[in-house]
Amino acid sequence: MKTVRGRAAGGRTVKAPQGPSRQTRRNPWRYATSMVAMMACLGGICVRLFLVQVVHSAKYQQAAESEYVQKIPYLGERGEILDSSGNVLAMSVPMTTFYADPYQVTNPASEALALSGPLGLPEATLQSELSEASGFVYLAHTVPSSVASKVEALMKDGVLPGIYTMQQSKRFYPAGQLAKPILGSVGASGKGLSGLEYKYNTLLTGKPGKLVEEMAPSGGQIPGGIKQFQAPVAGDDLVLTIDEPLQYDAEEGLARTLIASHGQYGMALLMDTKTGDLLAVAEESMRSASDPATLNEKPALPVWFVPYTSSGTPEKLSSAALERAQPVESPTATAFDNVYAPGSVEKLVTMSAALQSGVITPYTKVQIPNTVDVAGTTINDAWVHPTLDWYPSNIIAHSSDIGTLEIAQKLGLPKLFSYIKSFGIGKVSDIGFPGESPGLVPFSPSQWSGTTITVSYGEGIDVTAIQMLDAYNTIANGGVYVSPKLVRGYIGPHGREHLLHYPAPRRVVSKKVALEMTSMLEGVVTVGTGQAASIEPYTVAGKTGTSLIRASNGAHLAGYFTSSFAGFVPAEAPQITAMVVVDGTIWYGAEASAPVFAWLARDALHRLRIPPAKPQAPTFGGPLATPYGAEGVAAGGLTLPGMGGTPDVQVGTSSGGGQATPSSGGGQATRSSGAGN
Repeated sequence: MKTVRGRAAGGRTVKAPQGPSRQTRRNPWRYATSMVAMMACLGGICVRLFLVQVVHSAKYQQAAESEYVQKIPYLGERGEILDSSGNVLAMSVPMTTFYADPYQVTNPASEALALSGPLGLPEATLQSELSEASGFVYLAHTVPSSVASKVEALMKDGVLPGIYTMQQSKRFYPAGQLAKPILGSVGASGKGLSGLEYKYNTLLTGKPGKLVEEMAPSGGQIPGGIKQFQAPVAGDDLVLTIDEPLQYDAEEGLARTLIASHGQYGMALLMDTKTGDLLAVAEESMRSASDPATLNEKPALPVWFVPYTSSGTPEKLSSAALERAQPVESPTATAFDNVYAPGSVEKLVTMSAALQSGVITPYTKVQIPNTVDVAGTTINDAWVHPTLDWYPSNIIAHSSDIGTLEIAQKLGLPKLFSYIKSFGIGKVSDIGFPGESPGLVPFSPSQWSGTTITVSYGEGIDVTAIQMLDAYNTIANGGVYVSPKLVRGYIGPHGREHLLHYPAPRRVVSKKVALEMTSMLEGVVTVGTGQAASIEPYTVAGKTGTSLIRASNGAHLAGYFTSSFAGFVPAEAPQITAMVVVDGTIWYGAEASAPVFAWLARDALHRLRIPPAKPQAPTFGGPLATPYGAEGVAAGGLTLPGMGGTPDVQVGTSSGGGQATPSSGGGQATRSSGAGN
């Protein structure tokens, strides 16, 4: 076609072709921006993938596995707790535990209803657990076999899809309540909650195991999927120093005296003098409305003792009332965590310190008036007397507070408190029992006042029973302090016993001072306040103690005491050291605690086959204690109602009424108006 400039054939106008315009030309900055944006997005994706695949991979892997991987934990069998002879005090027994896979539960409401009755659990709680977004949830731990059989019958009938069982161990104590405050308790999860079960929980627990399985959404195991089983490792066995027969004797003797003396709680401890091994630690209390937990407790012993009236006649009680009148195991280990004013048993420390420091000798005579003024406070002995000139042996034998006070003033508070600390008072023992108290001792001079000197005879100071037992054991051991021991060691998986390490013995006073004190303590039992602790033909060295009880407001409760006796046998070659404390009684230590000391010490001597020593001349050259009038007679060992001979007992039973019958051995006793310490 022929073209004409500006016009084509046919009259159409045609524009001449031109180059690209500025509007249609591509912008290179747009390409760059687009590329940067794309690279940034790609980089963000890579960073995110790195975080997901590398940094947080475990988190997402766990979340993924939770959908199809089921992990069932298995606790290792808890180790046993054994006494010194290998008798089992605590063991674990396999029992049935129920768990569920909520993904397999078809109807949580109906299954919760079916389980609620046999398991005794709230229906709402079970329904919530059966509805969890989890492949594993515990429903009930270690249920009794009678309950387990009912639930397993429903499982066989197909009523409970998604419900399974496993075997778990439950703590069992073959000796019942025996030594419960010391042994402690274990929770439903198998973890120690108190006492030795708590202190040595890691050692006893062992290592847990587990079963890992890959499960399909329908609930079955995925063929070829993961299935791993890691067996649990049993815990080690704990070996105590406790002797089971002596522990029972101690609990029986303590129960008898709590009932006979109408005490509120008490402690009885037996120790091997040479090793410091605790052979028995009994801790009991009477039921109290102020402590509701004690109202539903079982009696400490399967044998019940008949209470006596103050006139010496047995109370006539039904079986139900008799059961309520029996002591129960204390809720805590009171020998370690409860503090009390020791009273005159503290005089052992004061007299030993004075002899060791040289401020007195056994031949020093001390003038003892009837009363003495200390910083405006009148101090008197437990009986009225003229001014006396007494040797230290008589001061200890007849428990003169004023005589002890006069000696303590010569000694001075700094030295007195130094020896109190050396005897182990005012600090936690090497046992380190859970919750153990160091006591309340005013060691700092800033805590002293004009009457602080009364700590010399056991007032203004609070101790634990284990501390006072250690102090007496130091004198029994020739002036050498030996750490108390409650746990001897543990038995590992290969059957080898590993002994625990304790601090080395240390000297507190010389052997000469220990012998002098031993002779004085013998006088307490032969002619003084502790005659009820006598054990013929054995020789006994010990000391009575009586202190007033303080109420919560700090005031003393008139007529109620903390009564104690501490000592050791045989006096000339000590093998057994013992301590008895009865709190909340109207009786002095000479009456409430000294007879029980004799009871326990005699049993220990017989069990350990320790013969009495042959008669020998006294090794101590100082003046011996002598009887003192009515005070010595009154302290001669009154028999508490029901403690003479063999008091009536009744085997524990929950059936029937019935009346308690009189004891042929119980004698009437009258309140002593003389010796108070």
